[in-house]
Amino acid sequence: MESRGRLSLKNLNVYYGKNHVLKNVNLEIPEKKITVIIGPSGCGKTTLLKCLNRLLDEGEEARVEGQIIVDGQDIYAPEIDVTLIRKKMGLLSQKPQVLPMSIYDNVAFGPRLFGLKHRPQLDQLVEKYLKLAGLWDEVKDRLHEPASRLSIGQQQRLCLARGLAVEPEIILGDEPTSALDPQSSRNVEQQLLRLKQDYTIVLVTHILRQARRLADYVAFLYLGELVEFGPASEIFSNPKDPRTMAYITGEIS
Repeated sequence: MESRGRLSLKNLNVYYGKNHVLKNVNLEIPEKKITVIIGPSGCGKTTLLKCLNRLLDEGEEARVEGQIIVDGQDIYAPEIDVTLIRKKMGLLSQKPQVLPMSIYDNVAFGPRLFGLKHRPQLDQLVEKYLKLAGLWDEVKDRLHEPASRLSIGQQQRLCLARGLAVEPEIILGDEPTSALDPQSSRNVEQQLLRLKQDYTIVLVTHILRQARRLADYVAFLYLGELVEFGPASEIFSNPKDPRTMAYITGEIS
């Protein structure tokens, strides 16, 4: 029986027109761990992440070949409901994108969309997920204020709470702290480290120090190829491929 949150990529190729962006990527993402994808700019990190919840479907002339298996299902199979795939995967983007509504309604938005209308249940969910995102104590007395009044760091944690509220199995992060100040970045990192007890987490980052702090496993992409994958301790201390070593030591960037 497939475990919840099991994610694997099989012979994944992505093309933008004639440009071959991802080349035959095969990868098994460990469950309830943080896997960090690293590599130089333009190597395909964000494209890989966008494949995982089919965001490439939206307005980009991309062609995807191969399989991405989530809980035993190929998410690119024609019969798959994309909405349910995205429900399984919460996404944190580079810049927080709060909805133009209250803090409360941002978190309640997803559950309402999936049919939950009972106010006491919504109240419990909002509190639960704001606590999971490490934001409850800061906003519990201002839940009905516009989310736009929050600081950028608080907005990113609100986006995390909103993503968790639809009860995903996997959390995706596309450089989720790149727009934040150091303290806000630390706050988001701390929540991600706590959340890996219950969620499979896949992050893209260009900050090697962050990868060292967060990663249980590391995937190194270079020119669209998966060069190396393994436990973070091995990748950072004893990489097998000279290209990985060159990236980690700053010889290529």
